[in-house]
Amino acid sequence: MTVLTVLTVAAVVLFGAGRAYSRYLARQLGEDPSRQTPAVAHEDGRDFVPTPTPVVFAHHFASIAGAGPIVGPVLAIIYGWLPALVWVLAGGVLIGAVHDYLATYMATREGGQSMATVARRMLGKDAFVAMTIFLIVMLALVCATFLNLSAVALTSMLPFERLELPPDQTLFRVVGDRVVIGGIASMSVIVITAVAPLLGWLYLKKKVAVWKCSLLAVAICAVSIAIGVYRPVVFGQTEFLGWTFSGQEIWMLLLSAYVLVAAGVPVWIFLQSRDFVNVHILYVGMGALLVTLLVAGLRGDGGSAESIPAINIAEGTEAMGMFWPGMFIVIACGAVSGFHSLCAGGTTCKQLNSERAARQIGYNGMLLESFLAACVIAVLMIGAVKGNYIRDVHPRLLGPVGSSNAVLGFAMAVGNAGKIAFGIPIAVGALAGMVLLEGFLVTTLDTAIRLTRYLIEEVWRTFFGQYDVFALPVGMDTARSWGTGDTPVGADGIPPVPDQTAEEPAPFAPKITSGAFRWTLLLLRKYWFNSGLAVLITLVFAFSGGAKALWGIFATSNQLLAALVLSLGALWLLRQGRRVWFALLPGLFMLVTTLTNLVLLFEHYRHDLGTNGVLFLADIVLLLITVYLLAGGVRAAWAWRRERPIAVTGATGRAG
Repeated sequence: MTVLTVLTVAAVVLFGAGRAYSRYLARQLGEDPSRQTPAVAHEDGRDFVPTPTPVVFAHHFASIAGAGPIVGPVLAIIYGWLPALVWVLAGGVLIGAVHDYLATYMATREGGQSMATVARRMLGKDAFVAMTIFLIVMLALVCATFLNLSAVALTSMLPFERLELPPDQTLFRVVGDRVVIGGIASMSVIVITAVAPLLGWLYLKKKVAVWKCSLLAVAICAVSIAIGVYRPVVFGQTEFLGWTFSGQEIWMLLLSAYVLVAAGVPVWIFLQSRDFVNVHILYVGMGALLVTLLVAGLRGDGGSAESIPAINIAEGTEAMGMFWPGMFIVIACGAVSGFHSLCAGGTTCKQLNSERAARQIGYNGMLLESFLAACVIAVLMIGAVKGNYIRDVHPRLLGPVGSSNAVLGFAMAVGNAGKIAFGIPIAVGALAGMVLLEGFLVTTLDTAIRLTRYLIEEVWRTFFGQYDVFALPVGMDTARSWGTGDTPVGADGIPPVPDQTAEEPAPFAPKITSGAFRWTLLLLRKYWFNSGLAVLITLVFAFSGGAKALWGIFATSNQLLAALVLSLGALWLLRQGRRVWFALLPGLFMLVTTLTNLVLLFEHYRHDLGTNGVLFLADIVLLLITVYLLAGGVRAAWAWRRERPIAVTGATGRAG
């Protein structure tokens, strides 16, 4: 099968069947474009901000894509490109996009709340606490994995001969006898971050047309890369206060400092505006990647003995573990990703100005991500030399020769594909691949830390909501305030959730606090404290293992969250008398797959607790919480069915 055939099949499946299926889902869910969204009802200028759909799509896509649709296929293609492609297409249409749309829709209908809060409304306070802890652990793994990958991307080095560069070249900075290809992307990241607030001010505060802001964003991206060419940023080994930090560790700390600030300031200053600017690199990069593949395909891309084969299960099993559940876990975001539900229930649902936008952004955003994953598979088919690919991405197959660098594997495949298509130097294409990937990585980091902050705030609200520091305005009870827009929302207060298990909610009477306890509660309300806590947890995981070591448990927890959200969505639909098969069946498949992998990881980690102790504990926490949530969900579904028998596949009652 040629690259052109791969791209054609991917386009037909994702943009044909996917588009039709999303409309079917909209009818099943009861989509109502005239219904008021939480962004309008709770507008506060910080977190709840009604925003044009193209801007929200840019933010959402940049946030959900991250490294997943690139790094996942790069790691998993060792099993062969054909099974990777089939999983991306089938998983994207039937599981991933369904999950994203359902999560966005549920969060919007539930007043702009997180999936944990939706779980509380249906399963009670204990389930809420359990799921919130699950989400915090999972998000910390997301942030730690992407933080490692970002630092690796910004410090990647190669010998001259791999890039086909002369020793006197001036495009890249040289350290010793190796070329640093990450320095240009480093400066681009810095420039875009510094200028991003200007774009946010223009399109939100001054109401400048989005298309004009897009033109300015493209110019900013081009200038940032040009500045990077002339002034690349490279950090070497540095000593500070008796500690020695590598260049990669310095970048990890600098990026942590940035996301600490970005997670607390109003959403339009960095999170939304930076994603809006950076997504233009992603759009242009994806377009250039697609054109490169088309031209290379027309010139002939017949696989050689050096190419990655269509089927390579035996070698893949040696490198990554059993084909099932291995490949279905490693390719996370390209097929299905639970992290997307956190974006949907964290930032995206708070910016939608129409309920139809939930489908346009949720379902179509996942389709675009799956298409990106298909393009990555195609570029590896044509541009990856198997020997170099294994040396970069799976060096364990060659013995103890170095650490895994999936970022480098992707960049070199892009460089080779560019040479085949246009005859340009490998170094130019590799640089383009590096800039593209780094743009995805950083945009996900600031979103994920902000979402972690939201969840930590919800934990404090749950445990201390009865005290005056966290209380509602005097005279307002939780039942009356729910969903009215009167509840304080935003950085310093997540709306409290009424106890759905009580027949008549009791009037709210806050307890008065004083002294050290009051000061402690006031501290817990500060967004900068909760952002700092989120960053601290991330750094603990980040320094516990490299990117590939983290990817296994990150991807497993990520897919497991998707399974839980699909199951939660099925229960949510069941309670409204709607069809549930399109959520329940994918949820069950992902549950079996991810729980199997958690058990396998448990066995792997326990044999080397000195190295994997933190990851071993995380694995146990995820297993226990999952079992608890599943038991609670089954009890709730059984109780609801006994009280209100519903034909699961035949009811079509309108959602409330």
